[in-house]
Amino acid sequence: MEATEMVKSKRTKARMTRLYTMAEHELYINLCITVYQSKAPITLLGDLNSHDISALKQVFTHLLPDVVLISLKDLNEENIKELEQLRLDYPKMGLVILLESFNAKDAEELRRLTLIKGVGGTAIFLKQRLDRMEWLCTAIKAVNQGQIMFDASLTAFMFAGRPGYTFLKQFSLRELEILNLLANGYTNAAIAATLYIDVKTVERHINNMYHKLKTDHEFTNKHLRVSVAKLYLEAIGDVGGEENPIVRSPVNQT
Repeated sequence: MEATEMVKSKRTKARMTRLYTMAEHELYINLCITVYQSKAPITLLGDLNSHDISALKQVFTHLLPDVVLISLKDLNEENIKELEQLRLDYPKMGLVILLESFNAKDAEELRRLTLIKGVGGTAIFLKQRLDRMEWLCTAIKAVNQGQIMFDASLTAFMFAGRPGYTFLKQFSLRELEILNLLANGYTNAAIAATLYIDVKTVERHINNMYHKLKTDHEFTNKHLRVSVAKLYLEAIGDVGGEENPIVRSPVNQT
């Protein structure tokens, strides 16, 4: 192998995300197929057929993945404690959590989990909304880069109930997706490309958001885009430390 090829090979390996999963066997198989077909830069280290999060500690004595994907039927107090401890013990590791269901209390616990400082990012999605496995691959790569991602419905539960920011409740899931991307500097064209929708659809949703916010005293008509972005970032600005999180949803609805 020539020197240039060796350098390329090393760089390729450096970009690979080493993933371990604790999920149903079917999900792992589907993920394997998607990674293979899309040539996603993800190396699958293995899977654990269990719902006992503490069992991962034995795995991590031999393997230390960049990201761990955990699939749970529902949350309980023990699961939350284990997830928090996992984040504290392995702050550099990305965490992807898939849930079958959740309630308002669960959402608040999950919001608290994201406040634990760590280098690795966190992604939390509802399993039934992951209709495209490619989105899961996107989440895996994103948390390996330290990003924070939520299902749009979780975003509404996590932040809409906070004092002063109930305005988030009036937005649809699609509007929350667009609002997040807008607040992170995306143009309308970039938002459309990211969400696989038409630019005119993006413009329509943004205008609807402006209309909904016109009675909010914090919303100014002078700089509409800046104003709505400011309100949103202030609402979620304490998540993930000093940087604003990127909150995405795998939903492809218009």
